[in-house]
Amino acid sequence: MYKSNFKSIFWGLISILFLLGVFATSTIALEGVAGEVIKTIEDLKSLEAKGLITKAQAISYGELIKDFGKSIPIVKTTDRRPEVGVSKSYLEVTLQNKGKAKIGAGDLLENYAGAGLPFPDLKPDDPQAGLKAACNYDFRNVGDDFVLYDWEYPLTDGKGNVKAVGGNSYNLNYNFRTEIAPKPALFPGQYAEIWFKNRIEFSKPFASKGLSQLVIKYVDPKRARDVWVFVPGLRRSVRAGSDNRCDCLGGFTFNMDDSNAWAGDTSVFNWKLIAVKDMLVNTLIDFEIQSTGKTYVKGAHHLMPTLERRKMWMIEQTAKDPGYCYSKRIFYLDPESWWFLWEEMYDRAGKLWKQLDQGYTYFPVPASLGGGNIINTASGDCTDFKIWEAGPYWIQKLPVNQNISSDLFTLDALRRSGR
Repeated sequence: MYKSNFKSIFWGLISILFLLGVFATSTIALEGVAGEVIKTIEDLKSLEAKGLITKAQAISYGELIKDFGKSIPIVKTTDRRPEVGVSKSYLEVTLQNKGKAKIGAGDLLENYAGAGLPFPDLKPDDPQAGLKAACNYDFRNVGDDFVLYDWEYPLTDGKGNVKAVGGNSYNLNYNFRTEIAPKPALFPGQYAEIWFKNRIEFSKPFASKGLSQLVIKYVDPKRARDVWVFVPGLRRSVRAGSDNRCDCLGGFTFNMDDSNAWAGDTSVFNWKLIAVKDMLVNTLIDFEIQSTGKTYVKGAHHLMPTLERRKMWMIEQTAKDPGYCYSKRIFYLDPESWWFLWEEMYDRAGKLWKQLDQGYTYFPVPASLGGGNIINTASGDCTDFKIWEAGPYWIQKLPVNQNISSDLFTLDALRRSGR
């Protein structure tokens, strides 16, 4: 009788202590506010149930917590408004051209007057909000040119084996320029049909060394871009078909349309804003941290994130072409910076296939070019959930607005970079 009463009293006291919160610190449901730290799988489940993180985030972050013993901090929300997060000259051009752009037949952007953000005052109640938001992303401010030096992409398979993909990338706007004279066209009266040229050259792994690609995107959205690839084994450049945007080049997990979350032709897809809600997404991190790969955990499929709570637009994209590789993408858009901060891709059966996460930082614009800042990606990762393979990447150098030469974007330069 005495033992029975003692057990009852003991467990009663324990119950009271739990109710008072003495032992409840690990079970308190997180609210996704600054100062909290995600430490357990239960924390992730709670945040997913609240809609603050996605299923893909829960899977990826769960690996870091369960397999690597990491915790994920939530910090104060950063200020990404245009007056803070873009160059002053880009903002001036945006305001000058405000109200001119519109969506025409075939979901094509019309009356886009030279440069800047097409729809700076876009609100979520606009019936074309999804498509217009995608146009804003297309013309977001990334500088008139930039160079990605020594980016690295350590692709990790399900057994923890790592192979590194890396190289250099170059991008030059021929039109829609806002920072470097001449503006808005690099060659006034010439090359009016070219929007930008982009070149990628691979230095690793050994099997891809010397492989390089030149892409020319045109102002006319109905005109297919030109894609040239220098193949070291052939010692020549070949023109690649640009219609198949689902191919992965050089060992990447993401395809040609997935680069920087979205690099495809916007008008050939359907866009729908399906929700506006608070989400936990990557905060702006100092470039030195991003560029040294300090957010990378060897063997993990996901970068170590630092999260902040932001009001996000959840946008669904579906292809007008029924043969496209994804049945849909879900983009999570920051309506202050007009960057896609998170993306999920679904296969043609409607199952989650991949996720793409990106880390961002500010790049100051020199006073000689008008001042202000540019937000650009400095790291990220893409996880393939079907084969549980992923490629976190980071960029060691990202000079912006360097007035780089157009000579870097010729077929001759493509051949020389591949030899």
